[in-house]
Order: sequence, then structure tokens, then C-alpha cells
Amino acid sequence: MRRLLLDEHGGTVIEFALLGPALIVMLFGLIETGRLFWTQHTLDEVAYSTVRCMSISTDCDDQSAQQDFAIARAGGYGIALAAANVAVQTNTTCKSFAGSNRVVIDASFSSVMTELVPQFPDAVEAEACFPRLAEME
Repeated sequence: MRRLLLDEHGGTVIEFALLGPALIVMLFGLIETGRLFWTQHTLDEVAYSTVRCMSISTDCDDQSAQQDFAIARAGGYGIALAAANVAVQTNTTCKSFAGSNRVVIDASFSSVMTELVPQFPDAVEAEACFPRLAEME
């Protein structure tokens, strides 16, 4: 019996069994947080590109073309959007600047972390404004 008590074989396995799950949760939490920040940054870029297209290009003349531009731009990054996720406003006051165009993009964000950490968001929103330029003749 004394020999069994002094045997230290298997101590590493027990330590890993205690610490391993916490380390794995932290690893996946880090990965999912990085994915959340990437998605937010990407939607910010898509919103800015769309509102800029509205202001300086004839490719984004009507609301349908503007939404299609945003959907295609987000699709290029691997984010699926629907037209209902893209809200565009023309000639509005945005961030205290009158006569601006505004784009707001709402997208759902699914992650396993929302079940483990209740504060983890399940939706991401991006907003961008750009001043309307004088009409070109």
C-alpha cells in the first residue's frame, strides 16, 4: 500500500485533466473573439464602401443597386447578407453632418460562445456616413 501512495506515475495526466478543459475553452474563446472583431471590421468596411459608392459613383444610383453592392462586397469576404440587412438613407443628417448618405448593416453572428458567455453578442452592426457630392453633369 505504501508503494502505491509513493507512486507518482500519472500525475501529469491528472493535472491535464484538471487544466485542459479550461485551456481549451480559453483557446476557443480567443478564436471566436477574433472572428467577432474581424466580422465587425469587415462590415464597417462594407458599409463605408457602400456609402462612398452612393456618393461618388453612378453604379449605386438606386436603393436596389446600393443593397446589391453591399451584398456583393460582403460576399467577397465570405459574409452572407440579405437586402433586409442593409438600410440606406440619402440626403440625411448623419453624425451631425447634413446632406450625407448613410448605410447601416445588421448581421447575425452565430458562435458557440453565446451559450458559454451570455455577454457575447449574437448580432453585429456597422454604420457609415459619407457626404453627398455635388451632382455631376
